[in-house]
Amino acid sequence: MRIRNLALAVALIAALAGATVARAGDIVTVPTANQLRQGEVDIAYYYLGLDFPKQMPQHVNAETIYVGLTNEIELDAHHYDIDKGPDETIWIINYKLLNETLVTPDIVIGARDLTEKLSKTSYYLCAAKTLNPPKVGPPILPIVRLHLSVGTQDDSLLGEGRHEGLFGGVQVLFRMKPEIGLIALHDGTDLITGLTYKPGPAMPTIKGGTYGKHWWVGVSYTIEPLIK
Repeated sequence: MRIRNLALAVALIAALAGATVARAGDIVTVPTANQLRQGEVDIAYYYLGLDFPKQMPQHVNAETIYVGLTNEIELDAHHYDIDKGPDETIWIINYKLLNETLVTPDIVIGARDLTEKLSKTSYYLCAAKTLNPPKVGPPILPIVRLHLSVGTQDDSLLGEGRHEGLFGGVQVLFRMKPEIGLIALHDGTDLITGLTYKPGPAMPTIKGGTYGKHWWVGVSYTIEPLIK
């Protein structure tokens, strides 16, 4: 049903990983080459306000979990409690082909919506490069990270085709203590923006922003691996 697909599409905002330089999975609805390390787990909750007519869904409660199975493989699950619609769960898997160096970018391949028929699964190749990585010592702020990806069409997003062809954007980290960041990306259809705030180490990240004409707020927390 189209109404359910519209709500589910906006719920995919819950994939937001924050604006720190290299963390979990995709950013908002946009797959990226950001990826967790082995043993890291990122959990989050989001509330999504929908700018739809009153007969359509008005909000979504969303929970996400990202798991670094290895340094190359990340598995993600997103659960959506949709106003005026059924609950949904979506699975995503990513594999890192290349680690970023001073010269080369991070490169990741992945697939979204593995619980659907394979004909509906969206596939992508993502690259990300930090423009000013430190050669030695602490990083020089602001840290700017660019994202560029190419993918196949994802029809679950607002009932519109996304991620077909080129998409991507930018992350910026303005402060380290506390961490304050910005994201601005385009998923092939809508401009997505977000601000993130992390008070200190071992603290959750608070975030919020826009997704086209809709809005979202949320909180996430990254659990470090027990053995490094």
